[in-house]
Amino acid sequence: MSVRSTRRKRPAPARTREAILRAALELMSGHSYEATTVPEIAARAGVATGTIYLHFPSKEAVVNVLYRESKLEMQRFLANAMASASTPREGFRGLWRGLFEFSRKHPEAFRFLEMHRHLPYLEPASLEVSRAVFEGVADFVRRAQKQGAIRKAPPEVLISLAFGAFVGLAKEAECGHVRFNERNIRIGEEAVWNMLAA
Repeated sequence: MSVRSTRRKRPAPARTREAILRAALELMSGHSYEATTVPEIAARAGVATGTIYLHFPSKEAVVNVLYRESKLEMQRFLANAMASASTPREGFRGLWRGLFEFSRKHPEAFRFLEMHRHLPYLEPASLEVSRAVFEGVADFVRRAQKQGAIRKAPPEVLISLAFGAFVGLAKEAECGHVRFNERNIRIGEEAVWNMLAA
């Protein structure tokens, strides 16, 4: 009869990396980047503090990977929601619904991305991802403007107003002032579209 080892198996590096990112997201979605420490991330991930540095050179590296992965996941939701749109109005509905679905399925990632100021620690690669996601939406606005569906104004202004409205709705829902449900999302979508429409 063979004797089985009682030592626990080490998790694969990919699983450890994922656990670190998940722990960082859980902590940073509720607290600021500055208030979250590497030992806290390690404890939440169930690893030694030194293990973090086997996967990431610094806390800044952790938050940048987290930012890029979250931003790209949000972009996938937006692209999927807009894929079948044949008119600017349908495209806007897709964008709005994509944000709603992303915020429902990934609430911590949504809070992390949209309720914090990231600029002080973002690396060039993270800024490039952010720019690319923004440009995708700006291209939609410019096309809709050419078709006469969205009012003439700088796309970055219109995007800021529309996106700010969605984030504001999400914040008020977190505070319990409004329900983040299908009915209110539809009301918000209609109101914001009326603000944007030519």
